[in-house]
Amino acid sequence: MVFDSPRYINAVNDLAAEITAPGGKVLVTGASGLIGSCIIDALTQANALYGRDFTIYAMGRSREKLEARFGSSAGVRIVPQDVTQPIEIDSLDYIIHAASNADPRTYALYPAETIMTNVLGAKSVLEYCRSHSTRALLTSTFEVYGKLGKDEYTEEDFGTVNQNIIRSCYPESKRTAELLFRAYHGEYGTDCVIARLASIYGPTMQADDSKAHAQFFRNALAGEDIVLKSEGTQKRTYCCVFDAVSGIFAVLFKGKSGEAYNVANGKSIATIAEVARAVADLAGTKVVFDISDEFKGKGFAPPQNCVLVTEKLESLGWEGRYSLTEGLSATLEILKETQ
Repeated sequence: MVFDSPRYINAVNDLAAEITAPGGKVLVTGASGLIGSCIIDALTQANALYGRDFTIYAMGRSREKLEARFGSSAGVRIVPQDVTQPIEIDSLDYIIHAASNADPRTYALYPAETIMTNVLGAKSVLEYCRSHSTRALLTSTFEVYGKLGKDEYTEEDFGTVNQNIIRSCYPESKRTAELLFRAYHGEYGTDCVIARLASIYGPTMQADDSKAHAQFFRNALAGEDIVLKSEGTQKRTYCCVFDAVSGIFAVLFKGKSGEAYNVANGKSIATIAEVARAVADLAGTKVVFDISDEFKGKGFAPPQNCVLVTEKLESLGWEGRYSLTEGLSATLEILKETQ
């Protein structure tokens, strides 16, 4: 395991203890990312500590990144491949499809690639599952709900996404990927489930992650003030990566085929500004607002809140461990220990 932080190891060991399946051959796409890397660490610990028998395949486009992250992990097999290409691994039991561009900078720079990765990647996974006895899980996003006239979202809700702006490349292609999963389930009987993730943070965030909360942690580690360019009043459900991975395992091993589940923590609801202040307080710095007069003059757009309702996930016996403060604190401490 790359992270030698005692807090990270303990958190991953807790995840490993929750894995109910005895073993199997598991492919994780997007393996070196925020979600995928933590999933693989938990699976390897389930083997080492609890006698599970997982053979783990780590797929990503960069061999260098995969080998740096998992080269010393027992039982992990490196698969340097773009997920849009056909999968040629024999007899997989599970695929956790976590490969996707997932931060604002890459949406802006590579909108076409973002769409193709999400749609063609889903097709590649589903085509494999169609011809094998393999269960697939798609990691989706709260952004698929689009614009709704309320703050709390259940799995049955749906809203609108503005296809006239390039930024919509991410939510619109995730919506398509979800529908493709449902279509394969309905038409071919493919065994698949969907995990709609909240705003996820944690020590496995990538160094180039351009999401706001990732930048907050970089500022905190550098001893810098956190600068907000807006009032940050949008309220969201946040989720520490350890709770997110726990929820993904619950959906993968217990979820009803063809169904979508919100993966979030009801104890971790906050505005962006509240997250910034919490991180700054933990680091002993402060939040500074830098809002231009021009922006103030135009007025703020009405913030769109997004609070994910998690009753469906909790019906599987799942419960989150980390409140917002606990998750932010654990993340910051682990990052400090691994600098």
